[in-house]
Amino acid sequence: MGLSRTLIGEHAAVASEQPLASMVGYDILRRGGNAFDAAAATSFALAVTFHPAGGLGGDFFGMLYEAKTGKVHCLNGSGWSPSGLTLDLVKLKAGGKVPLYGPLTCVVPGLAAGVWEMQRRFGDLEFKELLEPAVKLAVEGFPIGAAMCRSIAGALSDFTDDAKNVFASGGKLPVPGECIKQEALGKVIAEVAEGGAPAFYSGWPAEKISSTLESLGVPCSKSDFSQFKPEWVAPLTLDYRGTLVYEVPPNSMGATSLLILKQLAEVGLSAAGPLSRDRIEKTMKAVLLAYARRDEMLGDPRFGKIDMGAFMSTKGGESSPSRPVREGDTTAFSVADAKGNMVSGIQSLFHHFGSRVFVKECGIALSNRASAFYTEGPNKVEPHKRPLHTLSSLLLERNGRPYLAIGASGGDYRPLQHALFVTNSVDYSMPAEENVAHPRFLWGGGRNLLVENGYELPLGRDYDIETLPLPGRTGVCQAVEVSESYRKAVCDVRGDGIPSGF
Repeated sequence: MGLSRTLIGEHAAVASEQPLASMVGYDILRRGGNAFDAAAATSFALAVTFHPAGGLGGDFFGMLYEAKTGKVHCLNGSGWSPSGLTLDLVKLKAGGKVPLYGPLTCVVPGLAAGVWEMQRRFGDLEFKELLEPAVKLAVEGFPIGAAMCRSIAGALSDFTDDAKNVFASGGKLPVPGECIKQEALGKVIAEVAEGGAPAFYSGWPAEKISSTLESLGVPCSKSDFSQFKPEWVAPLTLDYRGTLVYEVPPNSMGATSLLILKQLAEVGLSAAGPLSRDRIEKTMKAVLLAYARRDEMLGDPRFGKIDMGAFMSTKGGESSPSRPVREGDTTAFSVADAKGNMVSGIQSLFHHFGSRVFVKECGIALSNRASAFYTEGPNKVEPHKRPLHTLSSLLLERNGRPYLAIGASGGDYRPLQHALFVTNSVDYSMPAEENVAHPRFLWGGGRNLLVENGYELPLGRDYDIETLPLPGRTGVCQAVEVSESYRKAVCDVRGDGIPSGF
């Protein structure tokens, strides 16, 4: 079995994919901030120190447990498409299919609005204080980690000269430990620190981003930004064998995880060992039905009613999802404080540096989230619409109290990842550190199955199996587990993260 990086504290814990971001969250908790304050500070620190995966040009989702009321809240901070992004424009410029990269794939960034909304509703400290570390990291620079170097390498061939000047001076790939400064980004974060989200969405950053997209042939106005608001939405829930599972509703694909779990509850996993062929085969049968339903039925509910009853029905035969499976460059984090508040947060540009559109004056790479739109059905491209989103946040509750906040990078792999995390915890009674480290298997589309070493193979079903070393490229997980006596932070060795707490 692999190992996780684990820290057990009495009062508070932070798990993120970037050591400096975990330290920022820790410092806010030490200063008397609550989990929501620490989450805001951690999020903006990640936007600097892991810009290609979770930068300010991307989106944010949060599953939040408020201890004083005993309620779980869900925040959708995903951005919508510009007013000029129509199917006709896609047909004119891209032959009828939204491309993977470029200006047609950009949406209004949702992260700044989402994080600000979360903290102003539930935080204890002044917002400005929470963003000061991120400003300092951006302006003064920081030594980058191996994961960010890999992201830069993956996008370098598409970089503009302006992006190269920031992330790859002279066009040369940086190495881990090399210092990178992002003065323009620091200026934007300082504006948000002083004026909150309105400073971003109604100020000069919105003007610079919209004018950049206009210059690249995508009609986008400042009102596309000023009208944007994150949404508080009711979380989806499922009782999975006595554990209440909280997931993000559409436009997230969180419901896909719940449909997988509902099917597994019916067939039962406990008799199948955690590394058995039986576990893989039962899970994969559930996965194919759930992913096919996702492709057919999910989208932005503001543009059409989604029949969740029909979606969650376990009746149906063998299914073959039609859409390709896409990886992503995302970063998740989890926080818990001494009062019992918890945050499962996740943010993303979708792929390495998103659309590869870099706004020089803001120092921001914009996401390529609109590439997830279809040309028909509930997820077809339309103005001011949120695309079907791979991001989702996961929270597990037992005996009336959440005990595990967990999430991972992974793009379209995420619904299956979440099902694995839940079944690891419930069916196999794994503590967080074992859950995060446990070998994974992920459906790669068609007959492709990625399997980390440790499982019983071959399978009875006809799959093209790609075996991976442990740890392999199966996403990077972060988790916080709480009890009456401790707060445990766990960071996945598949990434660079270091847990913190006290």
